Amino acid sequence: MRAAPSGRPVRRHVTAYDTPSQLGGSFTVSIVETLAENAVKVRVWYGRATAQGWEAWKDWDGYTFQTNRAALSNKWTMPLYK
Repeated sequence: MRAAPSGRPVRRHVTAYDTPSQLGGSFTVSIVETLAENAVKVRVWYGRATAQGWEAWKDWDGYTFQTNRAALSNKWTMPLYK
């Protein structure tokens, strides 16, 4: 695995889930932190994978919130690079 300019390894993919957005659709999220019982803190992935890495779309990408683990569905591995 290559290192990022910061010296940390470059993440090539994340474990992603769908969760309701409460806006009439869904968010693609990854778990950032496990909280008490079934609660998790998640990060929204809003953008696309490119040859240079993740291209973030500013509207929602990076937004974090707490949700119930049961609200997560469709687990898959999402590439961050094409």
